[in-house]
Amino acid sequence: MKWTKEQLIEASLSVVKQKSQLAMIEKKVKDKGVRMTFSERMDFKKKYLPLKKKITDMENEFLLNVAGNGIEGEEDNAEPPLTNKEQQTL
Repeated sequence: MKWTKEQLIEASLSVVKQKSQLAMIEKKVKDKGVRMTFSERMDFKKKYLPLKKKITDMENEFLLNVAGNGIEGEEDNAEPPLTNKEQQTL
């Protein structure tokens, strides 16, 4: 399935929004981290780490889906740009 530009924008905004919220949580914990008890820190990690992994997996899935399927309106036959090594060998 090819993505429409609207779907691509919506999905990328969703991923960015979730990652920014995660970064805000990380900053708050880092600021407060010294004052957290061990049990509070363990409870936080128990909830935070699976959420972080889920968001990272969702971002990777999004990027792979876009890379694999492309966007509607773009040509599938387009060759990828040459890397520096390929340019040097030519």
